[in-house]
Amino acid sequence: MAAASAWRPSPTTVLPLAIFWSTVDRALALPMVPTVAHDLHADVVTTGWAITGYALAYSAFQLLWGPLQTRWGRVRVLWISAAIGTAAAVASALAPTLPLFIAARILSGGSWAATFSAVLVYFGDTLPVQRRPGAMSNLATAAALGLGLGTLGAAAVAEWISWRWVFAGFALVGAALTLVLARLPEPARRHDERLVPQLGRIVRSPWMLALYLITVLEGTLLIGIYNFLPQALQQTGEGVFVSGLVTAAFGVTVVIVSQAMKLVHARVAPWALMLTGGVAAVAAFVVLAIAITPGSVLAGAALMGVAWALAHTTLQSWMTDAATPARAMGLTFFSISLMLGGAIGAGLGQAAVDHRAFPLLFTVSIAGAAGFALSGGIGRARYRSVESG
Repeated sequence: MAAASAWRPSPTTVLPLAIFWSTVDRALALPMVPTVAHDLHADVVTTGWAITGYALAYSAFQLLWGPLQTRWGRVRVLWISAAIGTAAAVASALAPTLPLFIAARILSGGSWAATFSAVLVYFGDTLPVQRRPGAMSNLATAAALGLGLGTLGAAAVAEWISWRWVFAGFALVGAALTLVLARLPEPARRHDERLVPQLGRIVRSPWMLALYLITVLEGTLLIGIYNFLPQALQQTGEGVFVSGLVTAAFGVTVVIVSQAMKLVHARVAPWALMLTGGVAAVAAFVVLAIAITPGSVLAGAALMGVAWALAHTTLQSWMTDAATPARAMGLTFFSISLMLGGAIGAGLGQAAVDHRAFPLLFTVSIAGAAGFALSGGIGRARYRSVESG
């Protein structure tokens, strides 16, 4: 009995699982909007606010969870947010009306918003600099698998059974995950955790401020604009199935490249990984600017996956070190920067849809990707680690 009560799960196993499950939640409703609208006797446009509200809550609530990490600790934030997210899934499954369903999805987005930055902070607190790139590769794999399973799995279950069972099943696993997260050991916090001093250090740190700008640019290109690749292809006359299939190359490539990175990151300089990832992003938009076909979108999505696997994982490790004096809030703003970039890219993508201007968008994105490659590569080459130096 004593041995059972002393059991502690391995953070390097459980925390990627938490990222995976929070990403599944983010993708669950995406393919089910028409089905939910039909069952709740609502129009598709209004039901789409479940997606928009989720995204807004995911961004805004990080400003709450960051300070709570400082006050409560990483583990308490992780398990409490997972518990709220699980309750939100139950509410989604049982929602009798569309307003209640939308409210449940907003609550879910606000709760799982805690996971990403809390996991990064936890690894920053507990892993030495040399081990973080491998952990970040596992997080990238977990997120890519979560997006794929969330979208395809939810669509399959909703088609064969009911969308309500999708959320019910998610809640069941979420409850088990909550119990496991609560058993994690709390990491020692080695730096001043008071909120105002953390914010002061962020404002006075040129590296953190520069990294936020680089992250906004990354989110614009590799989240916001990437999400519109299916619509770009559909405007040429291709169907939903083909456009979804070829853009799935992003997730497949992220899984393969991020795992392969663990074999070489000790022998390759971080600046080289950042630069190579940026060059892959440039190549992706060059291919897309030349022509929008199933083959070019497949190649573009795969190259974006290479960029994400190489550059984003390196950027995450870089940020955990740069934010050392203010890690809880520093990584909270890192996550917000990524989502802000995604929102900017989504706005550009919607404008391209409205004006049928995807060739122009992809051409302009070449310059953005070149800026991302150069600023990331040169900046990482000039950076000196806080913790190892």
